[in-house]
Amino acid sequence: MWDNAGALKRVTRWLMILVVLILLGALAVWVYNSPYFPVKQVKIEGEIQRTGGKQLQAVAQKYIRGNIFRADLNGAQEAFAKLPWVDKVTVRRRLPDTVEIDLVERIPVARWKESGLIDSNGNLFNAATDEKFPVFSGEPGTGKIMVKHFNEFNAILKPLGLAVAELEYSPRSAWTVGLDNGISVRLGRENETKRLQRFAEMWPGILQAQQGNLAYVDMRYRDGFAVRYHDKQQEPQADTPSENSASGVEAQNRQ
Repeated sequence: MWDNAGALKRVTRWLMILVVLILLGALAVWVYNSPYFPVKQVKIEGEIQRTGGKQLQAVAQKYIRGNIFRADLNGAQEAFAKLPWVDKVTVRRRLPDTVEIDLVERIPVARWKESGLIDSNGNLFNAATDEKFPVFSGEPGTGKIMVKHFNEFNAILKPLGLAVAELEYSPRSAWTVGLDNGISVRLGRENETKRLQRFAEMWPGILQAQQGNLAYVDMRYRDGFAVRYHDKQQEPQADTPSENSASGVEAQNRQ
């Protein structure tokens, strides 16, 4: 083989490649452990309103320190994601000396009746806050559909100067809306959005003047609605039949 010039060239070429690879590996190890590439900046981007600065700083100091190549960005990302108010987070290197953290906070929509909060994506989470939110009551896993209906219902009520204070989605899939003026609106299992729209149509001309004495309005009737008064002695008007005055046909048609 030593007399074969072609074979010697091939061996030499492979040896040179091996030496280069070894040198590159040694260089990578040196760079990885070198004190000459410290993290000098940690930039946190995003609108941060509820996540405490001390929490962010504690995570950054634990995982993002020393050599920028050795900083534990995966560990930092996992730790940031566990903070109560953090919805999404991305941690990345920007050579030569910067780590960027892109945070998206949760947007709280309501309190879950049992415990915790519901965010704008319908996810249940636990976080401390004194802020006042509407209250949701529903089965586990119904947060997403409740947020969707909450937004739809509020859009219908807003022109009336009303808003959803409580929203109930029963195990039988029936909807009940508690308004911020103390009145409850029963919508049932079917056509709940159309029924609330019908309530909105009736509100200015019939119901608004009586709101101080209304306990609830039942919209589960095909061609009408029923009301219940706080004052049991007060007789309802003819065009707003009370719960006790609903006919048998109406009761059968109620869903």
